[in-house]
Amino acid sequence: MLSQWIRRLLLPRHADKEWELRKASTSVTLTISRYQNVSQEIQEEIERNKFAKYLVYDRGDHHAND
Repeated sequence: MLSQWIRRLLLPRHADKEWELRKASTSVTLTISRYQNVSQEIQEEIERNKFAKYLVYDRGDHHAND
């Protein structure tokens, strides 16, 4: 009886946490996708405008040898 009471008490909270986690995961996935799309659009626009030769690129891998 006590275990049933505990399950009834905890399961709704567990379901709420699962829903919050699913929502956060979806949000992160969408944000990453948007970032990749915008990055690709910017790269394509730079290439179309022949502006790339004036840019200095930092690929962010300068710490790879640390």
